[in-house]
Amino acid sequence: MRSLSEEYAVSPASIHNWIKDAKSVELDDGTEVTSKEFKKLQKENQRLKEELEILKAEAVLLGKH
Repeated sequence: MRSLSEEYAVSPASIHNWIKDAKSVELDDGTEVTSKEFKKLQKENQRLKEELEILKAEAVLLGKH
């Protein structure tokens, strides 16, 4: 990494992060996504779960009226 860092005038940390983000992860259905995409999907999944819980709570409240 050091030679790449020197050759392209970027920090070794940047190169490390680029490599980490570009690595692929295989999902249960065999689809491959980059680590960066996988993290984004995990965040979106968490957000959707939270929204679902809010909607469930609202449905319970509306059902009582």
